[in-house]
Amino acid sequence: IRDGLIDNKGSSSGGLKKINEEDSVHNMATEIHEKTSSLMEHLMEHLEKEETQCMPLVVKLLNKEEINDLVGQIMGKRSSETIAEIMSMAIENLEEKDREEMVKHMKQAMVGTFFEKWLAMSGWSIFSNKTSSLSEEDKHDVKINVKNPIKHVIEDSSDDIEHPATKKIRAMSADELITEAKSSNNPITSQQELERLIRAVATNPSLSTIQKYTTIQGLRDSVWKSNKLNNQVAPQLLSPHSLSGNLDGAVRSTASASSNTRDKRERLPTAYYKKNRKGKVELMWNSKQPQEKFSETIKEVPLFTTSELVPTYHDGATGSVLGCPHYARSCKLRHPTSGRLYSCRLCCEQERENPLKNQDSNLDRYAVTEIYCVRCSTLQPAGKSCINPDCESQQDKKQQDPFAKYYCKICNLYDDEPNKNIFHCPFCNVCRIGKGLGIDYRHCMRCNACVSLTDDNHRCIPQKLQSVCPICHESMSESTEPLRGLKCGHAMHLSCFVMYSRGGAYTCPLCKKSMEDMKEYFSMLDAAVRMQPMPDAYQSTVSNIYCQDCNKTSDVKYHFVGCKCNLCGSYNTRELGRVQNYSNRFAGV
Repeated sequence: IRDGLIDNKGSSSGGLKKINEEDSVHNMATEIHEKTSSLMEHLMEHLEKEETQCMPLVVKLLNKEEINDLVGQIMGKRSSETIAEIMSMAIENLEEKDREEMVKHMKQAMVGTFFEKWLAMSGWSIFSNKTSSLSEEDKHDVKINVKNPIKHVIEDSSDDIEHPATKKIRAMSADELITEAKSSNNPITSQQELERLIRAVATNPSLSTIQKYTTIQGLRDSVWKSNKLNNQVAPQLLSPHSLSGNLDGAVRSTASASSNTRDKRERLPTAYYKKNRKGKVELMWNSKQPQEKFSETIKEVPLFTTSELVPTYHDGATGSVLGCPHYARSCKLRHPTSGRLYSCRLCCEQERENPLKNQDSNLDRYAVTEIYCVRCSTLQPAGKSCINPDCESQQDKKQQDPFAKYYCKICNLYDDEPNKNIFHCPFCNVCRIGKGLGIDYRHCMRCNACVSLTDDNHRCIPQKLQSVCPICHESMSESTEPLRGLKCGHAMHLSCFVMYSRGGAYTCPLCKKSMEDMKEYFSMLDAAVRMQPMPDAYQSTVSNIYCQDCNKTSDVKYHFVGCKCNLCGSYNTRELGRVQNYSNRFAGV
């Protein structure tokens, strides 16, 4: 071909270049094929040696428990994505008997973990016949509900000059501010007034962080409610119970502007998408379309209160990031039991702790099936992004924006923090903060806990995180608070550890061993013992002690500062008995 091109067309540089490119691609493909073939041959040879030579040695030299520990250590560094790939390969390449045998050994190595629950929730039901859901009890705060903002904050002042009313509000206490807010009859309708009031609340030194946030959120809720009542038309405010029998030409009455309207369940979302029995998503309601189209489905549309539908913000006073104090996200979760909307499960827990609110059950993250898009007010099945084509996240874009950067379909966790790394552990079956298993964490099958790869002093205690904190008695397994591991292997909340240590305690409240390396503190006690000799009456007194660090007993000289173990040098001891004039027995000590 090359000779023909040169003879017939002369020196055609374009044709030669094309031929050279084709030759280069051909040579590259040939080289890749040879390397992959060699790699495949080497891999198959390695697998054959592993099965014929290595595995018999493992079975011969290790007992069943040691084999399970070995498998657990290997699988503890495998992410949920890697395990899902292993399951897919098992289905495609193994016979049913071999596949069941493989999963059986995996379950034996991961006994005591939530691996089977992860299998069921991830869609691998053929490997698991056991499903369940978990609940969590986390920290709580009392939420302040401010229904009406203060109207008279700033009427005619500029940003450069502080109005006396602003100065007055900034000096108010939390109770005075709430009382003043509730006594105001005219809600704020100006964005300028709202911003100035927010600045006054944010700089009030007498308010705590949670009080500032909830007060500001209450102001935003009131403005949003006022705008909705004044600017939006009836279809969004209609109740399906007010429609006539055939629903033709029905008109829904607007909600009352009183403060009680906020707590009445009579407001509809802008749109409602629901999964049918076949799993297909159908449009059940849309306020922007003719009502006659939804005459049969309107009765299935749930109702909400104004406070549930109002947008909430992660950044408080700034109001630029949707979410709540706990997570940044542009959606809310619908409670699987009560049907209420919450920004997250922790917000639900806060509502439960408020005695003035209707008590709701814990929000089971695994049972959530529907979410509410804050951007377009659409209720829809739980997913990564909004499915409403009219949502602002889809306008002028080929692909819609997700509700958050991180989304877990098992935990229904949404988090849009840009600098936060989150991964789902298939053995804990919850999402953890970190880069992932095998990267910066591993899962200890015996402890049933994720452990840092840099923790070389890890001590295993079976199911140690499945209990409660020994200080506050709150759950540790799914706590959002940082945990503090102790030298003995037990754990507690970091805040509880700080509070417990401030009291002068240095022993674990569970096993009484030293919580940290106490060499420096014990050296100070040594100096105190040398500087304060015992009176003559106690010179020959000997104490029989039990050391709580080395778990051994010994006889030592008595001293009121402390009795030091002569085996490990610890002062973390208990006196079992005391003998006077015991010098003969103590002579060799």
